Amino acid sequence: MKNDDYLNSIYDEVKELGFVANQYDFSVLCGRTPAWFSAIKARRLPMTVDAYLMLSHNISQKAVTIDDRRKRKRALTLSERLVKGAQQQISERAERVVELYMS
Repeated sequence: MKNDDYLNSIYDEVKELGFVANQYDFSVLCGRTPAWFSAIKARRLPMTVDAYLMLSHNISQKAVTIDDRRKRKRALTLSERLVKGAQQQISERAERVVELYMS
């Protein structure tokens, strides 16, 4: 899945869960300024590790307040996927560092 599609799918899912109403709210939920999400989309940048982790944390915090078990499980699953996304980015960066070091 392309980065743009992945970011939009995360945003759409967070919005469907009712945690945000718009991109500004999403940016703030990621621990960023209100215009952050629009800016990274326009520049086709990936989410940063810290944005993944902040969003995961905030979603898991909100999930515990959800009465609907299916919706709560969906939110917690998304939170876990975001942590895995952060881990993947860290691994990819580590591989690039090793490649640079070895060359």
